[in-house]
Amino acid sequence: MRFKRFLTTIMVALFVFFSSNAYLNKLQDKKNIDNYGAEAAENNKGKKVDNEILVLLVGVDASQNKENPEPTRTDTIMLCKINSETGKVDILSIPRDSRVKVRDEFTKVNHAHAYGGIELTLKTLRDFLGLDIDYYAEINFEAVVNIVDEIGGVNYKVPEGVRLDEGNTHIRPGMNKMNGQDVLTYLRARKIYQNADLGRVNAQQEFMKGIINELVKKSKTINMTSLVESYFKDVKTNLPLGTMIDFASKMSNFSSEKCKTYTVPGNPQYIDGVSYYIPNYEETWKIIDKVFSKYKLKSWKKEDSSYWEYQNYTYTNDNENSNEDYQNSNSNEEDEEYLDDDYEDIDQEDEENTEDENYFDEDVNNLNEDN
Repeated sequence: MRFKRFLTTIMVALFVFFSSNAYLNKLQDKKNIDNYGAEAAENNKGKKVDNEILVLLVGVDASQNKENPEPTRTDTIMLCKINSETGKVDILSIPRDSRVKVRDEFTKVNHAHAYGGIELTLKTLRDFLGLDIDYYAEINFEAVVNIVDEIGGVNYKVPEGVRLDEGNTHIRPGMNKMNGQDVLTYLRARKIYQNADLGRVNAQQEFMKGIINELVKKSKTINMTSLVESYFKDVKTNLPLGTMIDFASKMSNFSSEKCKTYTVPGNPQYIDGVSYYIPNYEETWKIIDKVFSKYKLKSWKKEDSSYWEYQNYTYTNDNENSNEDYQNSNSNEEDEEYLDDDYEDIDQEDEENTEDENYFDEDVNNLNEDN
């Protein structure tokens, strides 16, 4: 059985990792530091906002064979707007079963990564939301376990009514001390919630808020060398290093109280025997106008999105059978069967770019020598 993976903490962890003065000094000595990852924004015509970034956070099923990686789907999709001056963080979660247009055909949004990697995922979400999204942080499940264990675990208050027993993980309502595997098990669980996947999305968002304070509190005692090694082993990002350094220097501005979360509105529905989440575009655009208006693409039109498909599949919340079937379905296994044939058609000609990994390996080695 292929397990789904998740990490919501990477953006905050990103800043904490670089808060080490020694490591910041090393990065600042690098030449052309702002060029790293800048290619993703070269053709961008959208408006830039001072002291703020809009970044796509995705969690993926990672192939163990890094030289010849298999196609992978995104299990978690979060759009994060982060302002380093105010410390405000706005997070929009996109349910993985959302039915959107991918390569001109309607399917689940998490299939975009399997068909075309992070590039197609970015394009799909630009078309879906009409937003100027350039930057991303892509993580695999190993990052969850490694990072949480490196900081000595996290204390997290589990909501009432939530109980989980799986393997060596035993979670109860109230405050729990969780190690890396506990966190991973908790954040990928679906059936412990009455509303299944949407309950999990909410748990992920709440965990994001809780771990912000945990990471900030422990930032001065964390083993930075080990964290940096774990981070760059399991995370891919095109965020410019100069931007990360700037945000890291303002880490004290952030807190969970300044973090607001949203979820794309919609309803579950079965179509041709497959469970989908049908986004409510009108309500989604209200969130866009309220939170992300400065990043709206000027050239974007409704026709670019899946809006007209949404009109064909709207329905009311009193469709109890559809909702119950969706909540009880095991979409993990369903997705695997659904995509088996599709994998044969996926273009795998793109080679992994290891230049960035080598770039950071050198920094980590230098950091080890200094320590």
